[in-house]
Amino acid sequence: MKNVTRVVLPVCLGVFGSLAAWSYPFGPPALRTMAPGDRPGVSCTLCHVGAAVNSGGGSVRVTFPNGLTYTPGQAQDLTVTVSDPAAVIYGFEMTARIDTAPNTTQAGNFTAGADQRIVCADSQVQPASGCAGSGIQWLEHSKPSVSGVFSVRWTPPSAGAGNVHLYVSGNAANGDNTSRGDHIYSAEYVLVPASTATTGLPTIRSVAPAVGGGATIESCSWITIAGSSFGTGQTTWDNAIVDNVYPTTLGGVTVAINGKPAPISFVSATQINALAPLDTVIGPSSVVVSNAAGSSAPATVQEDMAAPGFFTFNDHYVAALVLDSATTYQYLAPAGSLGGSVQSRAAKAGDTILLYGSGFGRTTTPLNPFMSASVALPLAHTGADITAPTTTVTIGGQAAQVTFAGVVAPGLYQLNVVVPQVAAGDQPVVLKLLSGPSTTQQVFIPVQ
Repeated sequence: MKNVTRVVLPVCLGVFGSLAAWSYPFGPPALRTMAPGDRPGVSCTLCHVGAAVNSGGGSVRVTFPNGLTYTPGQAQDLTVTVSDPAAVIYGFEMTARIDTAPNTTQAGNFTAGADQRIVCADSQVQPASGCAGSGIQWLEHSKPSVSGVFSVRWTPPSAGAGNVHLYVSGNAANGDNTSRGDHIYSAEYVLVPASTATTGLPTIRSVAPAVGGGATIESCSWITIAGSSFGTGQTTWDNAIVDNVYPTTLGGVTVAINGKPAPISFVSATQINALAPLDTVIGPSSVVVSNAAGSSAPATVQEDMAAPGFFTFNDHYVAALVLDSATTYQYLAPAGSLGGSVQSRAAKAGDTILLYGSGFGRTTTPLNPFMSASVALPLAHTGADITAPTTTVTIGGQAAQVTFAGVVAPGLYQLNVVVPQVAAGDQPVVLKLLSGPSTTQQVFIPVQ
């Protein structure tokens, strides 16, 4: 199997007031990107304070001359563009890494253009002999731009390097000559080696949410791709998470949704489980799977603000916990139904239960789907009446009190619900979101 290469272009796009910046008008220090080994999840927010990454109302994007492909050793001129409603002037920083060692090994080479420089890990300008040690480069501005558009020359690694990952991070400051009120953006792209192969190419049969049984997916939620000729065996991400960054190449396979790579947790010859990347698209979205032989034909799937579904036990019960106390719990399933070693029980009226699913909608603060995290971010309000609940849940047809509804890890949503007075037995559970969608699964919880 070919080595897989990750090219990381986290672009710290600093927005500065007039022609001077509060922070680093002539280029930031090294290690200010979202690349593994740098400061993933932090990036330019170390110096620019304002909002969480990707929550400022703008974006950063990269345009490629040959689409999401590259020819080994042949230089490409990329165009990086950042947009933000408060932006007045911009800067950037980029780095490229080998996928098999993304925190320690450089991939390809940058060429500094006008008003740009290359720095090494010590934040000093790269000498003629190159950066010492690992050889990792960071390409950045040496003079800020008023347009927010940067031309970047990058020469890919030699043949046999495999897929290339480009991470882009951005910082949009408000121009008030302080470091506050600034916005950081991040994105990632995957380029595959140009191929003329006619066999072994991936074929997509369907793209669907991983839970719920629907046909519509949601940004930052779990999806399942079915087809053929994906991977050459079964591979999980268990040993592929580096610096808490989820892999976007797994078993030599990548997934791009609207050109953005998706973190992948499982690959086999016929199935891929992945997290849909952060996106604002509502409507048809393009999905492409790539492996060492090349890329699939694009498949189209509908993307919406929400596509709710519950994870399940045995395709019957909602995947859930029932609290015995503030610090202890059991699985919510009939005793013994999940195996003799698993503690489980039915719920009773008044119990607090935790229900798990995916696709419940946007949260008050966007969660980076590329980073492992344990959080508790509530759902964003989508209605004119801010007093209206973001979710309603019924159990056995009776309204249940919802004390929390939000995301607790990338793609994983949690509902804290108090069980109402209902008859004993398996009782159906239905979730309805304020934004409109409801769960359509026939799923239950056991009540005693």
